[in-house]
Parts: sequence; C-alpha cells; structure tokens
Amino acid sequence: MIAWSSLFRDAADRSAAASKTQHKLNQDGWITQIIQQSQRIAIALRHCQPAALQAHTERLCLLARQQSDVADAKLLSLAAGAVIESVRQTLGLRLFEAQLHAGIVISCGAVAEMQTGEGKTLAGVLPAYVQSLHGRGVHVATTNAYLAGRDFQQLSPVFSRLGLTTGLLTNEATTEQTQAAYRADITYGTGHAFGFDFLRDQLTFSQTESQQIGTASYDRICGNAPEARLRQRPLHAAIVDEIDHVLIDDAASPLILSASSQGDAADAEIHIQARILAKQLVCEADYHINHSHRSIELTDRGLGTVYENDLLAAHCQLRRPWHEYVVLALRAEHLFHRDVHYVVKDQEVQIVDESTGRIFADRSWSDGLHQAVLAAENLPITPENSSLAKITRQRFYRHYKTLGGMTGTARGCEKEFRSVYGLAVCQIPLRMPSRRRLEPMQLCQSVQAKFELIADETETLHRCGRAVLIGTLNIAQSQTIASELRRRGLPFQLLNGVQDAEEAAIIARAGQPAAITVATNLAGRGTDIKLDPAVSELGGLHVIVAEHHALARVDRQLIGRCARCGDPGSARFYLSPDDQLFRQSAPWIARAIKRSDKHGDFHCSLAKQVTRAQAEMQSKATSIRWQMLHMDRENESLLDPSDNLSGCWQM
Repeated sequence: MIAWSSLFRDAADRSAAASKTQHKLNQDGWITQIIQQSQRIAIALRHCQPAALQAHTERLCLLARQQSDVADAKLLSLAAGAVIESVRQTLGLRLFEAQLHAGIVISCGAVAEMQTGEGKTLAGVLPAYVQSLHGRGVHVATTNAYLAGRDFQQLSPVFSRLGLTTGLLTNEATTEQTQAAYRADITYGTGHAFGFDFLRDQLTFSQTESQQIGTASYDRICGNAPEARLRQRPLHAAIVDEIDHVLIDDAASPLILSASSQGDAADAEIHIQARILAKQLVCEADYHINHSHRSIELTDRGLGTVYENDLLAAHCQLRRPWHEYVVLALRAEHLFHRDVHYVVKDQEVQIVDESTGRIFADRSWSDGLHQAVLAAENLPITPENSSLAKITRQRFYRHYKTLGGMTGTARGCEKEFRSVYGLAVCQIPLRMPSRRRLEPMQLCQSVQAKFELIADETETLHRCGRAVLIGTLNIAQSQTIASELRRRGLPFQLLNGVQDAEEAAIIARAGQPAAITVATNLAGRGTDIKLDPAVSELGGLHVIVAEHHALARVDRQLIGRCARCGDPGSARFYLSPDDQLFRQSAPWIARAIKRSDKHGDFHCSLAKQVTRAQAEMQSKATSIRWQMLHMDRENESLLDPSDNLSGCWQM
C-alpha cells in the first residue's frame, strides 16, 4: 500500500517543478523580450509564401530537437513570429500581446489565466506549434466535441500554412480514421476522448500479453501486430482549453471504459421492488440523508424493515446485497432530481453536468445508481455496464511529458494545479481595462419572489434596449424563469444545456439590442458574445446570476460574459434563503437573509460569507479528488477495476 507520505512527497516534487517554471516566467522582461523579438521576426516574414513558412518550420524542428529546453527564448521568438504571420495570412487577424503572452506561458508548461473574451483560442496556436516541432504529436483537449470541431476547422489552415497536419477525433470515426487523426502533428478532441483511447490501447496490450507465444508471433507475421492496432502514439504534449474544468472539475470522476449489454436488466424487478419499499421508509427513523456527501445511511430500524422480505434478500439475481438496492432507490428519490441532475429524453436518462449544466448522452452512473434512477422514472431498466478499464484524469494527464492550458478561472485552484499536475498558474494582464460594474446584490425572501424580481429587472432593461443574459444553476430553474418571462410576454432564447452550433449561435447573439437569453451558468462557454454598438451605448450586456454556484469560479465565468475586451457591462447576484448553497452548506447565510434590512454594510458582510461558503465547498471537492488520487496510486492497474465510483464517465 502506498502511504499518504509518498503522495505528499510527490506533491512536493511537483510543486517544486511548478515553482521553477513560475520563476522562469517571472524573470524581469523575459516574456516581453520574446514578444518584441517575435514581432520583429513576423515583420521579416511578412508576405512569405507558404513554402517559405514551411521551410522556416523545418529549421525550427531541427533547432527544437537539438535542445532539451522547450522554453528557449530563441525558439519561442522564432516560433511566435511564424505563428503571427500565418494567422495574419489565413485569418486576417493580428495576435494581441496578451495572446502571445499566454501562448508563451502555455508553451513553458504552465496555466495561463486569461479573462473571458481575451482570445484563448488563438492563444493556443503558439504552444501547439512549439510542441509539435518535436514530431511526437500534440493533443489539444477541449471540454466538448463542438468546441473541438470548431477549433479544428478554424485553425487547421493556420497550421497547414506552417507545414503541419491536423486531425480531429469524432465519435463516428472508425479505428483507421482515429489512428490517422493521431498521426497528425496536432490532434483536436475532447478531454475524455484522449483518455478513453488510452484505455483502449491498454486493453489491446493486455489482450496481446494473454495470447500464446505462437499466436502472437503468427499475428505479427500476418501484419496484425498490436502496435498496428494502437490508436495513440506515446503521450508527448497536451494543451487543455478550459483546463480548470477538464483537470479539476471533471477529475472528481474517473474515466471508465465499459462494455454495455442490450435488453432489460436481469435485476430490473429487484430495483422496482426496492423503490416500492423505499417509499414506505421514514426519514430519520429509517434512514439519514447526508446532502454534502450525497449519501444515505439506513438506521438499525430501517435495516430491519428492509430484511423482513426474505424472498428479495435471497433473490438469485442480486448483484449486491438487498439493502444496497433500497439505498440506491432512496438516493434516486431524494438526492437526484429531474432537470437538475438529469433529463429524460427518448426513454433514456441523460446526465446533466452539474458544473456546466450541459447534457451528456454518453455518460452514466455506475454501481446500480443509473438503474435506480430509471426505476424512479418508470423507464425500461437496462443492464449495468461491465467495466473493462479505468483511469483517473489525474493519472492520465500526468502521463504527458508536457502539459499546459488556458482558462479564465484558474484563481482558487493554484495549489491543486501545482501539487497534482506540477503546473504553475500565471495571470495574463488585461488587454484593456475592465469596465464591468457589479451592481448591489438583490436579497429575496423566497424563491418565487426572486424569480419575479429577476423578471422585473429583465423587463425594465428590455424596454430600454439593453441585452440581458440570465444564468441559472440548473435546467429546472431556467424553465421556471422562462415561464415567468413568457407570462409577461417577453421574447427570449432558452438554452437547454447541449453544446452545439445552435447554442453557440444563440449565445453569440446575446449582445444584440433588447435580447434576453436564459441559460445554465456555463452554456455557450468558449463562444464570444459580440456586443452591438447600440447596446454598448446603453451600458452593455447585463448578466443576472439567478443563484450562486457552489464554486466561485463558475460565478466568475458567468459574470465574465459581460464587459469583455474593454466593453461596458454589468452584473447582479440574486440571493434567497432557499438557495442550494445556503440550504445545504451555509444555513447561517439563509438565516441572515431572512433577518436582513437589505441596506448598509450588511451586503459587504454577506458577500464575504458567501465567499467563505464557496471556499469551504472548494476545499471539500479538493479533498475528494485527493482521496481519489491516493486510491489510484494504491492500485496502479488500469484493467478490470473493482471500485467504480458514482458519477463516472463510461463508454
């Protein structure tokens, strides 16, 4: 067993590596000199034909392979100069110093925190180019397939002009097409897609090792060697967009490669009977609910009641003890709610990501929880997936020799980035001073009063021609607010949490005159909201935060949708005693809101209390991820896992 002390030593080593990178990046004038030199090189390369730019890349490849330090000032300057000119020729855009600054930070294997709207997509071009010079392949990971496809389409011409090839991972691709995508110099895909392909390759190796020597040799002679069936090359470099979401928020769930079965589950009737019994149990007398850990524990009385049914307790189709089915039914009833944690579509339960509000059709809960939710919704109960291989995101991304990325919300995660991934975090200065106004928070005595006040403010601004974006905590909340707006005859756009081209188009239009957009907190993340000049003159986009998220980073991301790149804008938070954060984790805030006079210094004090509550939630989430990392280090095996965790990604 690996002791905690070993984990702490590993964390100390990674933190030391991050500090070394931070020191290099903080050297006086180091980055500024690179930017200035790269701009001079870009002028020298002005109007170069593609052949000349490709020859430049070939020379840089030789230079990169002669050096052990990727973060060499000369190499970065020459690379940045070529990138500036290629972007100018293909996209007709000029890279800003903030984008070059971020690109240099990421190239050095660190996290660049860029404010929303500062151009993170183009900031990723330089590090992808620099890392590709080694000829080992670069993986650019995004939060979803839409963003991966969008960036691939937009940036492929930039890399092609520099003599580099690009590939895209898609769900519809064959194995041969996936292999071709990985053979490209730069490969775009979702963060979890790279992890699942890694697991598939590990299964290929495992199956080869189990073959008899003669069979394995025969396969090689026939050209069917395991190496030919692998998807990926050895992991070299990864650049992660929205890196806090991919490496931290999503890291609470491991990636599990599963084999699914068709038809009805053999224990479907047991789930149904467990639900019937669960409805008869009494809270506190028969079971206790822990909302913080999303768990339920039966009392002695409850356990006795459950095992009064001898037939079910000894049923031949049990996959787990009978009382665990009842606990699953109770969790499905009390802790997992429709249009909050999942939606029902096409007779299927599709999980909603709680950090983003997005719906994932290919995600499922493990250990029977998904089947319990299906039973709660009176849907056909499908069999549980059988796990073939698993890996935590922490362990997978630490396989890369070089790792870096960008986000607008790294603040608050610096320690975890340093100790888990060895990543320093650098804040990129704003290109233009912020003109965002944070309006006084609005306190409401009930949820219904809150929705009415939100509609009041929205209606007032709409009549003036202002654009309004209402960010909600979940889909159910979005629908409730939409109903109130509809009752008042206000036109609006409602986003349902599925990130695609249509959603991106709706978010892009959120800055038009009198536009009203209702969406879950991070819907359309990664899409620029273009502000109409008329709206700008009226004060810009106004963002309404219907409810604080448990993570302060998500709130910052939401209000960051307004006042981008020097534009005007404003934001306001709405609070009520029944808000989820206060009800489950900070009841003292709920009591304070009920007693408040809504004036004076109370708002400042309350804001500090909200920050404290969110910090505690962040700390709890960090602790859970540390526990996962500890267990992962104890069990280095990837194949045939036995400790599936609730809420994991499965394919």
